Amino acid sequence: MEALCLKYLHLGPLQESSLGESEDAIASMGSCQLLTSLVLSMCCHVLSTTAWSVNNFLMTGPKAYLTYSSSVQAGAQRGIEECKHQFAWDRWNCPESELQLSTHKGLRSATKETAFLHAISAAGVMYTLTKNCSMGDFDNCGCDDSKAGKMGGRGWIWGGCSDNVNFGENISKQFVDALENGHDSRAAVNLHNNEAGRLAIKATMKRSCKCHGVSGSCSIQTCWMQLSDFRDVGNYLKIKYDHAQKLEMDKRRMRAGNSADNRGAIAHTFSSIAPAELVHLEDSPNYCVRNLSLGLHGTEGRECLQGGKNLSQWEKRSCRRLCHECGLKVEERRIETVSSCNCKFHWCCTVKCEKCTQVVTKYFCTKKNKSSRPQSSRRRHRVRNR
Repeated sequence: MEALCLKYLHLGPLQESSLGESEDAIASMGSCQLLTSLVLSMCCHVLSTTAWSVNNFLMTGPKAYLTYSSSVQAGAQRGIEECKHQFAWDRWNCPESELQLSTHKGLRSATKETAFLHAISAAGVMYTLTKNCSMGDFDNCGCDDSKAGKMGGRGWIWGGCSDNVNFGENISKQFVDALENGHDSRAAVNLHNNEAGRLAIKATMKRSCKCHGVSGSCSIQTCWMQLSDFRDVGNYLKIKYDHAQKLEMDKRRMRAGNSADNRGAIAHTFSSIAPAELVHLEDSPNYCVRNLSLGLHGTEGRECLQGGKNLSQWEKRSCRRLCHECGLKVEERRIETVSSCNCKFHWCCTVKCEKCTQVVTKYFCTKKNKSSRPQSSRRRHRVRNR
């Protein structure tokens, strides 16, 4: 099984001497490559933990798992894109370095930010699997008709084709949750946040209805449940991120390792936490400052927004948040951009465009010039002496 997984992942066994090179390779890996490795590693992990033999996997695996792998990959990509959108103007902006499965020590940080990343990734996978199920991409699932024909409320009944979120939830668990095979607090936190992400899908579903009756009287309605736009899921989880709870574990009991006392401490801590809330173990580091050991690039060089139309209050304050509050100044730059314009269709069958140049103003966070103030003070001192 290990050899089969390594074949799919195009990786050899990790040698101690090549550890640094492996970390550099992961850090430089693009999000597309990383997602491919993520999906294949999840497939291999799930398959290696079942009782199936390699021969059984070769016969049934493509149908049981590889059928879903493209949807899992697309779902993970959807989650990452939403993460980047939600944190585009935050100090932490869902950087590529955070997309690693783990650090070289086998542990991953458990901050508010990684809590959101776990939740949005699990939500993205569940959302895409559910959507593809409704579109008929899988032979073994269809509409959720468990409520069909039942009265839903005054003047309407359940019917139509409700999105089968239970299918998406079950397959998502098999892929995403399989990455957490530990029994410590960190694994418990990750699994909790995965579940919070899946609950966000259910919490943001909307009811759609169609009228029935004589001459369009709408005397009765048939209704079904549909997935909301994934942006609504991202907005929902961003609010959960803002109110994420830090867990305080009993360290004395936690030192017992994978024991009944340790598991009891974890269960006691989670007993007071609602399943839909995000949780974390560690405080967030200072994202203003560059720290390569933690994979942080700081906010120097980041773009921010000033003025402009249709900006939210959060976007309007981005320069203050990214630059001023991090001890940096805002630098205005006029940048020349080239884009296609005045496109025309020519028979047959090409579209030809002109290249248009436009100068736009952008704003970036840069270091303050410390030498400017002493020089000006020296000039004033010379004037007084004269």
